[in-house]
Amino acid sequence: MTRLIGILPRMLPLFAVFFALIIPVGAQQPAPQPAGARFDITNYRIEAQLIPEQHMLRAGADIVLVPQEATRSLVFELNGSLRVESVERDGKQLTGLVQDAVGVGALGPSVRVDLGEIVPANQPITLRFRWSGALISPEGGPLATKRLAYIGTEGSYLMYAARWFPFHDYAVDRATSDITLIVPTGVQVAGTSDDAVVAQQSPKDGATRFRFVHRQPVLAGNFVAGQYINKNLRFGNYDIQFFAKPGSEGRINSYAELMGHVLEFYTKNYGGPLFGTRLVVAQVDDDTLDTYSGPGMIFLGSKMFDSSRPVPEEKLQREVAYQWWGQTVGLKSFDDAWLSQGLAEWSAFAYRESTLTGGAFEAAQREQQERALTFEQTASIARAPSALDDQSAAYQSIVFYKGAMVFRMLRETIGKEKFDRLLPDFLQGFRGKNASIDDFEKMATQLAGENMRYFFAQWVEGTGVPEFSVDYQIIRTRGGKFRTRGTVKQTLETLRMPVQLMLRAEGDSQTTTTKLEGRSEDFDFESNGQPIEVVVDPNYRILRMSEELRVSIIARRGIEQMKEGLYAEAQQQFEAALKLDRSNSWVYYNLGLLFLEQRNWQQALDNFDAALNGTLKPSWIEVWARIKRGNAYDAKGERNRAVAEYNKAVQSGINYDDAQSMAKKYLAAPFDPKAQTAASSPGF
Repeated sequence: MTRLIGILPRMLPLFAVFFALIIPVGAQQPAPQPAGARFDITNYRIEAQLIPEQHMLRAGADIVLVPQEATRSLVFELNGSLRVESVERDGKQLTGLVQDAVGVGALGPSVRVDLGEIVPANQPITLRFRWSGALISPEGGPLATKRLAYIGTEGSYLMYAARWFPFHDYAVDRATSDITLIVPTGVQVAGTSDDAVVAQQSPKDGATRFRFVHRQPVLAGNFVAGQYINKNLRFGNYDIQFFAKPGSEGRINSYAELMGHVLEFYTKNYGGPLFGTRLVVAQVDDDTLDTYSGPGMIFLGSKMFDSSRPVPEEKLQREVAYQWWGQTVGLKSFDDAWLSQGLAEWSAFAYRESTLTGGAFEAAQREQQERALTFEQTASIARAPSALDDQSAAYQSIVFYKGAMVFRMLRETIGKEKFDRLLPDFLQGFRGKNASIDDFEKMATQLAGENMRYFFAQWVEGTGVPEFSVDYQIIRTRGGKFRTRGTVKQTLETLRMPVQLMLRAEGDSQTTTTKLEGRSEDFDFESNGQPIEVVVDPNYRILRMSEELRVSIIARRGIEQMKEGLYAEAQQQFEAALKLDRSNSWVYYNLGLLFLEQRNWQQALDNFDAALNGTLKPSWIEVWARIKRGNAYDAKGERNRAVAEYNKAVQSGINYDDAQSMAKKYLAAPFDPKAQTAASSPGF
């Protein structure tokens, strides 16, 4: 391979780099620029030197691209903390460069290159870039408070989304790549490559070179560099390679086991991912995102390796799924994010669906529905990527959780057999390619055997959910049985959806599914026992609204805020929910957990007591409120009262989420408030 070290920019003094990126007061601000001509990058050949002591990146690249239309200028995205030194074409330096380091234009920080002449469409050209700069803070990157690239002695990382190299069309424009990273001797570099990565020592320079090659087009440029404990684990057909910082290796085995199970589940249900059978998992600091995925690689923040915190199973399940949805199948535009983020969340839920049973599964279904409804009216799934900040709670509620629910409703609509064929067919049909929501709709229509436009218009492009009600009469038959005849109604103008109805009767509950087309549909049950009630959608399969859900959605906001440590805001949400339903045991229970987390033991006791005197829905509240009351008494040093609560928990016989063994554990040894948090509790 021809070395690119000759095209690396000359090292500027650190103050000069910063000065070049600062626009002096009174200087003319760059005018907002149009997005520029369309083009496709086909290959990157990059050499990048990391200088940790100075937080510096020096890099050069040959970028091969194909203009999609005749043009004289091209616009590249580039992190605003980096300064373009020069751009060459055919050995000649191009002088017409306009760098927007601040991100005045809609594209964000970028550089516009004047090619010096109009180049024709569909003719490949090669541009040679040289650039450098300090990567220390989020400044210049796509997120205001999280850095996606950092270079330092304690460990460095470069993520594709940081725009640390000039690229085009975020999350869409895949390319082959040949990237060499140069680091000080003794520093390890982790990334993914189609070829074996061999460290090439250069004792004279005190540096080591690591080369990473991708022969298939991918969203390249994801690396970590530093001092790591490296551990390779085999699970089924997969090799999982961990790069963890010293002292953080305690979670490696449990993470490998969880990821291994998830990898096998997705492979069995969808087919193999594009990255093959090797997955790299690398630890980064907590100044970046908790999780981030590249092709064949997952970044995890240091807090994810903290053994005192609950294992973030759902996040890990979703991150692994991005290797299928977003990496193996790419996106034609970021507006198609539902096909990545929504489908990844659905895949994670489908995995949990295969492992959970009883009350735990019911709680998972209920939680998914609540999360999906929290910001449902804010934007449609199709509009959310352009209308909302993709780091906001509203965006994640709509694209992740509502998105997952829509996939679940699609399964209910076309049937499990057809749906189970749809996803592997979609993966195979667009393997290594980019897909749009329109492409997915066409495939769903073809496989379903009916035009699915009504479904996508309702749930992907629209907002609003139905609210159901039932009217019925109970008739005693001559044979001594009961007939429950009635009508299920919904509030939307039109709705085409299979709706599950459950008749709760004394000793004789039963379920049926009716195809609702319009505002109402009749039903008819026959039972041996006295009917108690007819429940619409007992298994939380439909995005819908009800009085109970209105309360739960408010409380769910509080739970999410409590997870983020926003205790005052969480308390406000719980209290708002209680104003709508003063007897809601589930809200009181979560308010009790909030006070337990803040070590306000008496307030925790009062709210757990209120939970026990409320509706006791869900039924596991009875046992876990007792356990938590015992915890609060232990924390206050009132052991006799704590033991009484644990004994009542055992006597309940309810074993939701291993409650019985937990109660017996605290009977044997008191609860230690310094060692545990509410985050490990049901409902949290």
